[in-house]
Amino acid sequence: MATIVIDTKTNKNTEFILEFIKKIGEKGKVLTKTEREDFLFGQIIQKERTGRKVSRDTIMKNLA
Repeated sequence: MATIVIDTKTNKNTEFILEFIKKIGEKGKVLTKTEREDFLFGQIIQKERTGRKVSRDTIMKNLA
């Protein structure tokens, strides 16, 4: 299974794309604001991930 994310400019385009997706037998969904934020936050985490271990003290110093 593959996932496609499409950022449309208008609600009319969104409705058109969803209608097309349903006609070809696929499933589609408009993300809520919270779901969109979660998705984008996840992308940022993946992009910035280094794989290095960091101590709690280092994290707390950077947050202060």
